[in-house]
Amino acid sequence: MRMKRITAALTAAVMAVSLAACSNNADPVGESSQPSQTDTESQAVHLNLAESWDFQYFYTIITPEVSSSSGYDITYYLTSFYDTLFEYNTDGEVVGVLAEDWAMSEDGKTYTFQIKQGVKFSDGSDLTAEDVAKSILAVPVNLGQYNGSYGRLSTIIEDAVVVDEYTVELHLTQPYYNTLRELCLANPFGIVSSEQFNEDLTAKDTFRTATYGTGPYMYAGDNDGQTWNFGRNPNYWGEAPDVDSFSIKYIPDNDAKILAMQNGEVDFLSGIKNISAESFEQMEQTEGFQAQADEKSLQTYYVGYNLSDPIFGDQTVREAISSAVDKDAIVESIYGGLYDKADTFFSRSLPYCDVEQTVYNFDLDHANQILDEAGYTDTDGDGIREKDGVKLSASFMYQTGSASDDNLVVYICDQASKIGIELTPQSAQMMDWYAMVQSGEYGLTIFKTQGGYYDPASVVTNINPATSMDPILMQIGVSQPEIAALVDELDSSADEARIQEIYSTILTTMADQCLTTPLIYTRQLTVYSDTVSSYTFPTDASFTSVQNIHLK
Repeated sequence: MRMKRITAALTAAVMAVSLAACSNNADPVGESSQPSQTDTESQAVHLNLAESWDFQYFYTIITPEVSSSSGYDITYYLTSFYDTLFEYNTDGEVVGVLAEDWAMSEDGKTYTFQIKQGVKFSDGSDLTAEDVAKSILAVPVNLGQYNGSYGRLSTIIEDAVVVDEYTVELHLTQPYYNTLRELCLANPFGIVSSEQFNEDLTAKDTFRTATYGTGPYMYAGDNDGQTWNFGRNPNYWGEAPDVDSFSIKYIPDNDAKILAMQNGEVDFLSGIKNISAESFEQMEQTEGFQAQADEKSLQTYYVGYNLSDPIFGDQTVREAISSAVDKDAIVESIYGGLYDKADTFFSRSLPYCDVEQTVYNFDLDHANQILDEAGYTDTDGDGIREKDGVKLSASFMYQTGSASDDNLVVYICDQASKIGIELTPQSAQMMDWYAMVQSGEYGLTIFKTQGGYYDPASVVTNINPATSMDPILMQIGVSQPEIAALVDELDSSADEARIQEIYSTILTTMADQCLTTPLIYTRQLTVYSDTVSSYTFPTDASFTSVQNIHLK
């Protein structure tokens, strides 16, 4: 049962969270059913975008049961169609969107929300407390076996009660410090029209042909199987965006996307899932196009160790590998200086993460010295250290599909060889990689935090084996039961001082014992044609918010 639950959760992560590399098998680029240029009569501006997958489902929660799409459906565009109760502002504070006011009970288990009035859904119905209550209650129902994949909150909802037409009470089974932050997540807590739920709160099939949100755009079923067309929500309550309508073309290969942009078939691309560092630099230097990088970090790439493996269960080996990695060289030579080196597991700009931690600087002499002192020696002259008859030799698993990841893994393997550790690169397709990691068939791997609003809370929750959906971070909790106990306490706390204390302990322990090796902090990327003047990255830059595209 445990294995089944983890498999289900990892599938959900593949579908909707992980910014995994996309397929490199390009299909022919279809012709757009709408023009890319300004309509001279109406002055309506239409833009063409591209993605590596098709679109089959338009609800805020995507699971394999409701979509056979090869990718993530509408996940990365949810904020263009659906509003949430809350969002982060640019100062990192939680502010209301559809919630105008809110309060928490003294025991931390009840939240009362006052809902904004005068807001309509794209289907013309009014936003009321009933829509909010049903949207919240529908989350665990529609997640089903994947409940918990997108944070702790959905697993502790007791009820959502309509107090009056514009007041909702959210009742939890326990206090939870991250409640408001998780309600910022369009996936899964985007607010939808309650008329689109069945009596059992499962989403209706109407979501296969339309969106039902209060956001600036809507979908009404217009597609030819290669291009999906979206228009303004005529009932939108906020400021009208610059872009009147847009299409998303299905172009699986990232190089083909760039070629389509150069040929005038695509106007705007967003996301490190679509744009490599090389492509970013190429378009930055190409006349008629612009490339823009977000200023804030998006997620952390790190080395995850199989802590149950005798080799990597030894802190000395982990520390030696960390000391052998020149992160500055990685940033410059592999990522063209676009990203920042990661000295800590989370960026210290994230909530609760501004904590002093042990940092492992690049120092090959130190790496060799601590291995010598621990008794790892090369007894047969083959360049590989050993101890008690066990050679420091292991597989380095990673996902196929990213040239940058190829280069990153090869670099780390080469550096490890300089300190007498043999690491063999082994790539696998996404689901095969998950299966191997889950079963422990690896020595170490490249992984990443969930990014955006999911960091740090959802990631930290996954350290606790009792609730974890992450087989890599779970090992930290298995090997360090005291950390797992702290995470359990954290996830039922509303005491800010204690929450910070727990984060400090967890982060310093992870660093002191070198339980992971942070590598880089990524940042979100966009490239666009000269039709566009700029793009304002949303505070959760995981999403492409078309309303944030500004035109010349």
